[in-house]
Amino acid sequence: MSPSSLNREDPEAIRMVLQRLCRAGGSATLAFGQLRGEFRILAETPDRVILAISDVERGQWSLKPGAKLTLALTDRGLPFEAVVEFQGHGRFHGVEASHVSLPRLLRATEAHRLADYIPDRPVPCSYADHHSNVRDGLLQAFGMDGMELAAPEALAGLPDVLRLHTASTVEFHAPGGTHFVLPVSVAYLGDRYWGLRFPDDMDPHLLGRFRQWCQEAHRAQAQVDLQAFDPGGAEVRDTAPREGTGPEPHFHADRDPLILVLAEGEAFPVRLAAAVGRKFGVASLDLARGQVRAHLTSLGAGPEAAWGRVRLILIHRSVRGGSALEVCRRLVQEEQCPLPILIAGTEEEADLKRNRAISAGAVDFCVVEPFKILGVLKLLDETLKLFE
Repeated sequence: MSPSSLNREDPEAIRMVLQRLCRAGGSATLAFGQLRGEFRILAETPDRVILAISDVERGQWSLKPGAKLTLALTDRGLPFEAVVEFQGHGRFHGVEASHVSLPRLLRATEAHRLADYIPDRPVPCSYADHHSNVRDGLLQAFGMDGMELAAPEALAGLPDVLRLHTASTVEFHAPGGTHFVLPVSVAYLGDRYWGLRFPDDMDPHLLGRFRQWCQEAHRAQAQVDLQAFDPGGAEVRDTAPREGTGPEPHFHADRDPLILVLAEGEAFPVRLAAAVGRKFGVASLDLARGQVRAHLTSLGAGPEAAWGRVRLILIHRSVRGGSALEVCRRLVQEEQCPLPILIAGTEEEADLKRNRAISAGAVDFCVVEPFKILGVLKLLDETLKLFE
């Protein structure tokens, strides 16, 4: 049985992907010639996608209506690409924005992956490593011919546990109560995951039972997606200024030196604190617009200590009120921030992103996807020592 295509070709299926990302506060990457940038998805409508591209960035790119751009995004862990057309610009709830056309095709850029069904939450499992030791793990995706096993965060290298072509056994209770013990072998190594394929001589009855469960789980997920789909479109919330005093920093690790993370939501700050919280303090601020310093009174900021306890600012790629580069420029130019600033994002084209980060006033670019603890710790430590 051949795995199904991972491409998204149906217009409604494409819109569902974009609406999921929009509601989750996700982003997409645009490429135009040699230029490339990551922008928050502000809205999806029946005929376009609205992205948080500032007027400055649009001018730097010299975007004109009709220009063709390459759009890249990740949905449920799968990367996709598409060609879209620039349609204009304006403001969306007060945020500078640009419009692009809806993609006609989302092409899966990793079509080899065993990922026909990707659950919203990984499925706990046990598996045997290449020393026949039983380990606990998480299954992140399922295909008609195998599955993907997520690597532990602290693991230095994938081959240390499972090498390519290693035979193993995976045991798990699937959602719904079905219990499986399945023979597999390592077919490919990904970014912090193993692709596990079933052997050719696998018991047909066992394979058929697994495939039936996988198809039923995929259909159930598709039904949930359909119920969540809004034909009228979707848009992010909280783009307009909030009433009252505004957002306050949240502590995730209360110690000094204190790192302030500017990010949308708390997923990344919580993950960072879990990794570096024994050495550094971590607080986060989810700010749509306005000056950062004005919201740091709980961190000791005031007339005598303008930035309080904060010793370093880390701006995540997913941040409200524009791109991370734009937020960095505002900190440097409008608030004259004397603290070291790092911009955090994906490993792809890290050198180019580092140059852009430095041009915007940051000290460096910090790779956090994939999250390599030792590298992040080293960069934080070196940056803080540089500004002591």
